[in-house]
Amino acid sequence: MSFSLVVALATFGAVYVFLIGDWFHRAWATAIGAAVLLVTGVIPPAALTSSIDWNTLALLGGMMVLVGLLGEVGLFDQVALAAARFARGDPRRLVAAFGLASAVISTVIDNVTTILLLGPAMMQSAEALGADPVDLLMVAAVASNLGGLATLVGDPPNILIGTAAPLTFGQFLRHLGPLAGVLLAVLGGWLWWRLPRGASAHGQAVVLPAHPPRPLTWAAPGLVGILGLTLLGLVFQRQLHLAAGAVAAIGAGLGVLWARPSPSRLVHSVDWGTLGFFAGIFVMVGGLERAGAISRFAHWLLTTFGSQGIGLAVLWGSALISAGLDNVPLVAAMIPVVRMINQLHPEYGVGLWMALAAGAAIGGNATVIGASANVVAQGVAYDHGHPMDFMRYFRFGGPVALWTLLAATGYLMLFHGF
Repeated sequence: MSFSLVVALATFGAVYVFLIGDWFHRAWATAIGAAVLLVTGVIPPAALTSSIDWNTLALLGGMMVLVGLLGEVGLFDQVALAAARFARGDPRRLVAAFGLASAVISTVIDNVTTILLLGPAMMQSAEALGADPVDLLMVAAVASNLGGLATLVGDPPNILIGTAAPLTFGQFLRHLGPLAGVLLAVLGGWLWWRLPRGASAHGQAVVLPAHPPRPLTWAAPGLVGILGLTLLGLVFQRQLHLAAGAVAAIGAGLGVLWARPSPSRLVHSVDWGTLGFFAGIFVMVGGLERAGAISRFAHWLLTTFGSQGIGLAVLWGSALISAGLDNVPLVAAMIPVVRMINQLHPEYGVGLWMALAAGAAIGGNATVIGASANVVAQGVAYDHGHPMDFMRYFRFGGPVALWTLLAATGYLMLFHGF
């Protein structure tokens, strides 16, 4: 192995250990890893900024600002109240309400935005009901990843695949919509078996505590309208010839101009730690690419599985790697691999792209760093004083990923001949 490959793999392994141990903020762990790659020359200074997916960071940052403003007008207070009334003292009903909402909303907007929109309401509802907010956030993150699999705009990896393939919104919905439905049914059955039955200790609907008057209540109608326009922009971004990050940034800018929040409120609406974590992950994956780790993996796939088993190899390989890497940069690295395999074996066609999308979404559910929505959910939990460490999430997400991966394997073998 070359020096750069050894350094890239060792650095990622060390950072992964830090993330599992959860000894300090995840952003510092990835920042140190990125610095090591920079100092050792694995990532040259000129390539540092190009390794970062600025579109994803703009999407996250823009939606954080817009969601923060919506929180100031009390929108999520009303969502929390509706969920608490629906639950009627039963934590299982609360999980069903937010899990289904996360899955459905994620078919229209990306799953990161879904968790940003619903996260505060989930925290309030669970705390008022005496349930564990972290459990609810984990369910919502997993459901949003699986629901977002159904459409072109639901998962950030789908946006990358749709642009590279290229695939239309209708192709994604036709090929992956039924699969997403099957996987959500598997998730629902697993949760029904796993969650305890019965109502809370109160045995009746819980009334959420009254909130103090919101300083930006007057801006609510305008902000809701801006949110609607932003979501429409995300759905029709290809027709508008705008990146998702640009749409989110425009929405955030309009929201700031309309509500005119104080600078301190604006700064605190952004989770800078989460943005820093993503930037570090992008740099580290860029180091793996430059060191040749990704290309070696592609060569191993082709030589080991051949043309007959390559579809399932892409599905399982992307799922396993997505459990350890954020699935956005993983898919970005795998796109050239899949394109090359499709050129050599055109009989796979769309099916190979579907395997990549499904594997990334399913594997991303296994760990807290596997998908963007999981990282955002972890940030929401930490912001409210409820730690969601690596091992706690893995004990939940690992079994979900395994069962849904087995279901996806059967589905693709049946309908795509893998």
